[in-house]
Amino acid sequence: MLWRAYALLSHGGDRFGLGSVGLGSWRMPAIPAASRNASDVLKVLEEADTAIWSASALSACAESGLLARLGQSATIGELALALSLPPALVQTLIDSLGTFGFITWEDGRVRASPALMPFTSSEGVETFKAALRAPLLQTEDFRHRLKTGSLCLDGWSHTDDAIIEAQGTLTRHWTTRALPKLKFLPGLVPRLEAPGAALLDVGAGAAGLSIALCRHFPHLSAVAIEPAPHPAELGERHVRQAGLADRIAVRRERVEEFREDKAFDLAFLPQMFLPDAVIEEALRRIFRALKPGGWLLVAVLSHDGPGTVSSVNRLKNLLWGGNTRGVARIKPLLESAGFNPVIRAPGRQSLRMVCARRPNLRDLP
Repeated sequence: MLWRAYALLSHGGDRFGLGSVGLGSWRMPAIPAASRNASDVLKVLEEADTAIWSASALSACAESGLLARLGQSATIGELALALSLPPALVQTLIDSLGTFGFITWEDGRVRASPALMPFTSSEGVETFKAALRAPLLQTEDFRHRLKTGSLCLDGWSHTDDAIIEAQGTLTRHWTTRALPKLKFLPGLVPRLEAPGAALLDVGAGAAGLSIALCRHFPHLSAVAIEPAPHPAELGERHVRQAGLADRIAVRRERVEEFREDKAFDLAFLPQMFLPDAVIEEALRRIFRALKPGGWLLVAVLSHDGPGTVSSVNRLKNLLWGGNTRGVARIKPLLESAGFNPVIRAPGRQSLRMVCARRPNLRDLP
């Protein structure tokens, strides 16, 4: 569910999120720990403060309705009047967008830059909101659980509609943008375009992946498995609203107990949500569920080596239930389950894709 479509997007070398607009880049230069002093600590805290407030300001631009109005040029006064906000606040929020090169000015009137313009549409605004809501809400929940002593490492357990809905919105957007990249996996797109094509969507959450793919491939049907009751309910609602109830079945099942055999052309697995105790059995079940020649796309958080991104990804992995399992550990598990080839998609994104195929019968010795 969480960050699932990041994997598809990273396969295409494209992404949208806090890091892509400069908020994930703050870090101290490489100085030996023994040479650090208190001012270095304060500098990190100041930069963290700036990053957090920048994310909140960007979120406010979308939540207030300002972002949607930047599709057309307007003065600060016109925007303030339309939004019932103080002109000084509108100006400050516009300035926050300007620091990232997201707005243009002409004759005292402001509008979205070409890069930001797609996010001023109704769908674009929702995507922009979701990209900020997801990390802001989840980190707040993390701090609350830590403070109250209710934090555990047994996996994803959010029941907040706002968090679940944000992930569903992001999933639909990123999956749609990544669709052209599926053609690089041999034989996959022809399979998905053929009558009887089938998708296994593991940890489906709000069913964004299934909905996006079924909209794009008219012959595709999907089984979206989601063991958590509340996300599954939201997924069922979204499937009905999309008019796809006859093609997408949301089932409250666990992947390590899945029993389908040679039924699917494509499977998607956000493996960072599966504990070490079940990952091997889950991969064996998915292998069996795929038709010969079918593909499995596995989402893996990258956390090799030192650095801020790696440490943050290790924290996410722990909180989401996947321990600290990364690419180096998942590849031999896939090979052991029978997948061949197992390919790590190119790129250096924070969250990567590992692509694994169940061999065709003719490929077997």
